[in-house]
Amino acid sequence: MDTLHVLNDGVTHEMAVELTVFDSDQARLSECAVQWLTEGVRQFAGTDVLQEASPYRVSAKGYSDVPALRPRGEAKRWAYATAAPNDSFDVLYNPYVPDALPWLMRSIDDRAESITVVSGLFADKGEIGDSDVSVAVGFEEENPSYVKLILTLSEAVLHDPERATTVERSILRSVRWACNRYNVVFGHFSYRHACGETELEKFLRGDASDPAANTPKWRFRLRGYSWLMVVPGDIADVLGGVDALSASPAFHSVSPLPNGALLLQATPTFREYCGTAVRDVHRVVRDVLIEGEFRKGTQLPPGVPPPYMVVFPD
Repeated sequence: MDTLHVLNDGVTHEMAVELTVFDSDQARLSECAVQWLTEGVRQFAGTDVLQEASPYRVSAKGYSDVPALRPRGEAKRWAYATAAPNDSFDVLYNPYVPDALPWLMRSIDDRAESITVVSGLFADKGEIGDSDVSVAVGFEEENPSYVKLILTLSEAVLHDPERATTVERSILRSVRWACNRYNVVFGHFSYRHACGETELEKFLRGDASDPAANTPKWRFRLRGYSWLMVVPGDIADVLGGVDALSASPAFHSVSPLPNGALLLQATPTFREYCGTAVRDVHRVVRDVLIEGEFRKGTQLPPGVPPPYMVVFPD
């Protein structure tokens, strides 16, 4: 473990919150996705990005590259949306402005593989600066009754004492907003992996490592465990329910949700979620986790996120 931390010293990784929403009604799934990419963006950003972003002309089909955004008027924020159609390798772009909403909604109705809103403040000379908002929805062809709501952010901000508190509040505000409105049946907070794997899935072999294969198992198996997680009602009952989990030292907070699920937060801050805290959470949920054979070895190459959020078999 120490070697891994040395290898990754100074390397910044991306983190992702992923909430899995189940609904057999396709219209409600579409509405959920639209709301996440509008009101969900506002909840995370703490400001109305859609109205405050610099105005630009919208393409009905989407541009083939990032729009050349520059400040206009009093606008200090840039924002654009991307859509990755599920029938091609193309990525399409549009400014994230009110006029782009019909294009955004068509992309959702067509079940693009992913649709993302990215935003940040213009730099001093008017160029696009670093993003501070990245909010997305994802659809899987194998699972047509699900949509995944995603927040992506840099691990660095969570380890920065001056920014971490604000960012964690934004995460919790956004997650609670979604969980109180939609049928969120699973949620996790992990390093961002190519296919949306949880930390546990990342280290399993074969089908057990496949998020698309594991997603429909939510009633009786958890895909993983993390600092912030949503546990569906049936599994929460197996674990003893809200009273037992609230009494457990593994969790800082346990919040009942309207659909019977529970929102669990392991430690007051993400920085504290390591070592004993990870083992405590694993000890509580280990009997309801997806099962599979672990990959051999944990000595990952430089630049790969460290595996400290997974408890490996002895």
